[in-house]
Amino acid sequence: MTEYEVPARVTPSRSVWPVLLSLLLIVALAGTGYAGWLLWQQRAATEETVAAQDTLLRRLSRQLGDASAEIQQLRQRQSDVAEAARRNTDTLGSLASRADDADATLARINTTIQGGRSRAQLVAVEQLLLIANERARLAHDAKGAADALTLAQDRLGALAEPQLFAIRESLAAERGALQALPGVDLEASGLSLSALIRRAPQFPQRSRTPAQTSVVDAGPSRDLKPAGDSAWSRGWSSFREVLGAVFILRRNDKPVDRLLPPEQEVLVGQLLLMKLETARAALLARQTGVMRATIEDVDAFLDDYYRSDDPAVLGARAELDRLQSLDLDPPLPELGRSLGLLRAYLDATPR
Repeated sequence: MTEYEVPARVTPSRSVWPVLLSLLLIVALAGTGYAGWLLWQQRAATEETVAAQDTLLRRLSRQLGDASAEIQQLRQRQSDVAEAARRNTDTLGSLASRADDADATLARINTTIQGGRSRAQLVAVEQLLLIANERARLAHDAKGAADALTLAQDRLGALAEPQLFAIRESLAAERGALQALPGVDLEASGLSLSALIRRAPQFPQRSRTPAQTSVVDAGPSRDLKPAGDSAWSRGWSSFREVLGAVFILRRNDKPVDRLLPPEQEVLVGQLLLMKLETARAALLARQTGVMRATIEDVDAFLDDYYRSDDPAVLGARAELDRLQSLDLDPPLPELGRSLGLLRAYLDATPR
């Protein structure tokens, strides 16, 4: 037999078939049982899976409900946020408009304030110039007027405004004219008079009359001729003859040491003090005429009632002569030009 030759079919015998069928049945039963077990296992697994899926579905359903509620809340919040954003946008637009208006208003206010501050300073300078003019014209106070002009000049310099140069120039000229006036130290002069008043009670007094008389015994009578032949003339001649027989009036130009009683000497001292007090009051009031007239009266009073050769009296008269030469009220310069220029500038400047 070759390799390509088919062997002849062997026909089984009849006794083999029952065994084969039994085996096939057993295999079929085993396969069926195995398949049933597999189905049971699969069913059990499927039921567990379904239960788990059902639990999961219920959980997912609850979560989905919660998520839906949260989504609804988020939508409501989003709507509220959108509404708030819209309102905020409107508010921001209104605020931006207000900010623009405020900026414009602040710019106008700043301009107004700058101009107002400068004008307020100029008004203050005007008041200082008025004070200077009043001190010069009414009180004749050159120092006070110069101080007021100095303050006005400092304030104008702080403004640094070129248009105010003419006013500052006029102020400088007026201030220089006031400073050029001869200065009088009223305080020192008043203290000198006060010291003189304290020393006055110690000045030695003396009394002197233009023609002093003395009374002496006449001795024998002089022969007096009657002036006429009438009875009245003869009577008057007789009376003069009687008086001539008792008294003789003799002229004596030599001064005596003391003719006043003590109480009158106190009165003389009080009068001197009053005159010196009047001179001091006139000095402090800058009344040159009154002071000079009073000092002249004091000088004559010292000459009449006090010892002219005493050193204290001589020193007092020398001090009075020095005070009498003072000019307490010198003519002050005109201070109205700077005030007029400032007022013209204020009138030309818009408010």
